[in-house]
Amino acid sequence: MLEFLPAVKSSLRYKWSICGAVICSLLIALLWGASISTIYPFVEIVLEGNTAESWLAERLQESRLRLNGFADEIQSLTTEAESLSADPERRVEAEKLMARCDLLAAKREREEKTLAWTEWVQPFVQRHAPKTPFGTLLWAVGWLLATSIIKGVLLVISAILVARVANRTARDLRRVYYRQALEMDQRRIEAFGTANLMTHLSHNMQMVSGGLQVFYGKMIREPLKMIACLVLAAWISWPLLLLSMLVVPAGAGAIRSLSRRMKRATQREVDGMGAVFQSLIETFGAIKTVRVFNQEATERKRFKRIADSLCRMSTRISLYDSLLRPITEVLGIISIAISIIAGAYLVLNRETSIFGLQFSSDPLKPSSLLLFYSLLAGASDPGRKMSEVVNYLVRGGMACTNLEKAFSSVPTVGIPEHPLPMPVHSKSIRFDRVSFAYQPRQPVIKQVSFEIPFGQCVAIVGANGCGKSTLANLLLRFYDPHQGKIEIDGVDIRSVHPRKLRRQLAWVTQDAALFRTTVWNNIAYGKRKATECEIMRAAQLACVDRFVDQLPEGYQTQVGDDGKLLSAGQRQRIALARAILADPRILILDEATSNLDGKSEALIHDHLREFMRSRTTLLITHRAQSLQLADRVLVMEAGKVVVDCPREEAAGRSPEFQGLFARSA
Repeated sequence: MLEFLPAVKSSLRYKWSICGAVICSLLIALLWGASISTIYPFVEIVLEGNTAESWLAERLQESRLRLNGFADEIQSLTTEAESLSADPERRVEAEKLMARCDLLAAKREREEKTLAWTEWVQPFVQRHAPKTPFGTLLWAVGWLLATSIIKGVLLVISAILVARVANRTARDLRRVYYRQALEMDQRRIEAFGTANLMTHLSHNMQMVSGGLQVFYGKMIREPLKMIACLVLAAWISWPLLLLSMLVVPAGAGAIRSLSRRMKRATQREVDGMGAVFQSLIETFGAIKTVRVFNQEATERKRFKRIADSLCRMSTRISLYDSLLRPITEVLGIISIAISIIAGAYLVLNRETSIFGLQFSSDPLKPSSLLLFYSLLAGASDPGRKMSEVVNYLVRGGMACTNLEKAFSSVPTVGIPEHPLPMPVHSKSIRFDRVSFAYQPRQPVIKQVSFEIPFGQCVAIVGANGCGKSTLANLLLRFYDPHQGKIEIDGVDIRSVHPRKLRRQLAWVTQDAALFRTTVWNNIAYGKRKATECEIMRAAQLACVDRFVDQLPEGYQTQVGDDGKLLSAGQRQRIALARAILADPRILILDEATSNLDGKSEALIHDHLREFMRSRTTLLITHRAQSLQLADRVLVMEAGKVVVDCPREEAAGRSPEFQGLFARSA
């Protein structure tokens, strides 16, 4: 359960709510013990036909008689001991008598304190206590009702405070881990998978929140209630209490064994939840493909297999959780049974010891023993509820461990310790002997070197898999090269803050990524605080205005998940408008117009020519029409630049270029 401590540590910022919850739990525990204690006046006073005043008077008289008896016995034993001490052979007997005197003196001292307290209380009882046995009963019932109402109010307040701490802590942690997820390496995000990230930020965070609610709720309240009952039970007879708790170590061992099993099952459940998310993302993300190939039955079977596995894990956790309650209940019954046997023996036989073990100084009264049993029962109920805590804390601890493992890695594409200022791009972009591999010993880029002057549009062409898009990924610093360096205006991009670098870049891909919001907001995403005129101009340059009037609500039309309510060409235009709005110094167009018809593409190219004059452009394309924008062409093959020449010369100098664009010629 130590794994759960990081979540507890994060929650300490809400110290006042925690203090309030602890105070409520403490008051609830005191009222819990006090309400159980009402059984004593009911049995001792009401059922005997007494009132509180008459019962207290009897106790005073009995106490004074006992004190007189102690005094007489001490005097007698002292006299006898003095006479025996004169005889050297009987000094041992004299010492035993003096030890007996010391024991009686201690009892007398306790009795004097009891008498003093009783005499202090007597005036209050005489003034305010009911004068009849039935009135005393009503007073006891009223006290029980009042404590129950107050406990209920305190429980509500405690639940609100605990929920506040748990939910706000979960919110804070979710924000922290979300921020760390955004700062993850691109490689780690792709390897980790969207489904696992969703599992951590949803399912695991729910388990953390549930663990915190239990930790600051039952984990504090129930032990305090148990302590209140056990303290009162120890006041009656602490040896009898110790005897009844002999079974506690066995219960602790059983709970520990179950918690280990529950921990393993919880980890499997988390993995199963990730598999469910992965299945949902894949199926509904490619629902058209599923339907075209009539694979609905296949996907149903796959999801059934995953769901069945998750169900088995959840059932196993429920089994372990359900075993905790009967174990604690049986142990509680055994504990009470032991105390019943021992206590009944002491009361029925008027004994104070069993097998030579002293349990009380005076024989226990039936009313005291009944109160002792009631207190044990009152302690067993919190003990049963505490067993339910184990499940939540184990699951919360496992969630904390998973979150820490997932998000604690140091990104390889990180922020330099002392970042250099990023110059406003105005000179050149330079790749200097750059090599890179996604997988070990499988290089995608091999010793690539070239330079792009500011304001030039360079088309990067080549067969699929030759490394074109990887060059863009390296320039955007999604990855860092394994060898060589990339410089912008003479500054190595690894020495500047990634955000400073990306403020001067914009990127449009073939699969335009849109958010589930309006057309307007998707365009405005390219620049915070953009004016309406700037957004409209970007929309015009990307030809968004050519189709937006046909949408139901114009620019305020919702585009759906990933823009699925629009056509592929419309999505590309919106993504292009977003990039134009960002006003980058470096524009990367990676098949940015591949989904457009020839007429629309030509129109957009006319608009882009003016826009591209004051910035450097990397144009990755397979379309001959897009090459009209380029000043220069880089032809790549197997991770290397094999041709670097002006656009007009590419066809004559590169067989690879001719093969790529032969059909378009």
